[in-house]
Amino acid sequence: MSETLFTSWLLEDGVPGIGEQTLIAHSLTAFFASRKCPGSAIRTTMDWAVEQARKKTPLIGGFQSPLERSVLEIVFAAKSPVVIVLARGLDNARLPLPWRTALNDGRAAVVSMAAAGKRLSEPIVRQRNHWIASHASRIVLGHVDSSGLLAGLKEQWRSDGRTVEILTPCRS
Repeated sequence: MSETLFTSWLLEDGVPGIGEQTLIAHSLTAFFASRKCPGSAIRTTMDWAVEQARKKTPLIGGFQSPLERSVLEIVFAAKSPVVIVLARGLDNARLPLPWRTALNDGRAAVVSMAAAGKRLSEPIVRQRNHWIASHASRIVLGHVDSSGLLAGLKEQWRSDGRTVEILTPCRS
């Protein structure tokens, strides 16, 4: 299958993207999950993801951790709207077939938080996650590892007055 060319655009804050730009204006639910999580978090999060997919709730996230990628698979299978925010550049990004299909169908937007060639680093991931949270009307965390980056972000968002829902309790 040949690679489809997608029209690119810039948001007001200069963030580049491709796909259905109007999704950014929707009431979005941000979803995050730590890389490490117990089985109970996986079950609870998968149930939540199926419910969101049935409702066609527009999600936004980086979809980088294993649990986040599983949620994205459910979203794609249900043909639900989604905004995927990369912590790397869009130039030369190899988009998986489900992403390209969702982009072609007008159910997805992909935006980039970093210039091409920049290596994934904690500051870039932190910047991406803050951008995601700032563009969401709701923040949901599948699971938070108390020693991970997401634990600090959760506390910062709460101190900023944001409501943060956690699907499974943190364990120290």
